[in-house]
Amino acid sequence: MSNTRLLNIVRPWIQQHLGFPYAAMSENTVPVLAAGADTLDLPLRAIKVGNKAALAAREEWVDGLKPIVDDLPLDMLFSVLGAYNLARITLPDGVGIWGPIWYFFADEEAWQPYDDDRLVHFRPSDLTNVDYDLFWHCSADSLAGFGIFDDDRLIALATVWNAGDPMWEIGMDVVPGAKLAGLGRTVVSAAARWILDHGKFALGTTAPFNVPSARTLRSAGLRHVFTGMNGTEGIMQIGPQPLGLPYPSAKVHNLYPEWAMNTDILPQRKSEVDADGIEA
Repeated sequence: MSNTRLLNIVRPWIQQHLGFPYAAMSENTVPVLAAGADTLDLPLRAIKVGNKAALAAREEWVDGLKPIVDDLPLDMLFSVLGAYNLARITLPDGVGIWGPIWYFFADEEAWQPYDDDRLVHFRPSDLTNVDYDLFWHCSADSLAGFGIFDDDRLIALATVWNAGDPMWEIGMDVVPGAKLAGLGRTVVSAAARWILDHGKFALGTTAPFNVPSARTLRSAGLRHVFTGMNGTEGIMQIGPQPLGLPYPSAKVHNLYPEWAMNTDILPQRKSEVDADGIEA
């Protein structure tokens, strides 16, 4: 069930800043709407809130997308299967599909505090020397940052940027192998507190495979409000296998052997701008 209070806050932002016609969303069938570049911020965007959804895309794709959307139940449309099927229409024109994406938000009532004396507040000028190959979900072009050091080494960082008023978005990374507990939760909570203190609302996004990210956002009080599918210019990118474990000492195993892995999936292209919109 979607968070009604947060949804009421988020609804105008969806319309204004995502360029998505929220009022067109339907429970019975998923409308496929023609949207020009002047109204939609991406070449394709689909949004699902509870049992309501709609998809908006370039006009030339509408006729090809409609039978795909009509054929898939809502949960399957907002899945890797849905991304692959939608890409049959968009990818020949150089637009990949990324999703599903979970969108989380927090207001004053939802936010959860986690005070920590290790926390360091970064001003924008302090963020220029960060290694963004390591902290790749953060941004040098941010309003503020919140980090934790182990000795002199930065091991966790959350940065905040404007995602269109009144939403300020949080990106976060923790250095692989960091031994200190609660790092991600602490920096995300601090970033959300700073956002709320400035009269805005906190936003974080992640993909379903990124279990640590979803857990971190929820632990800091951010709540899932809607799920999206995005068309992205350039190559088609896909997520990895699920990240994280059910609990730290849990053992999980691949069901499929190495020879059954999909060898048609090409390695990451370092020259490409990451289009995932997820936070680690």
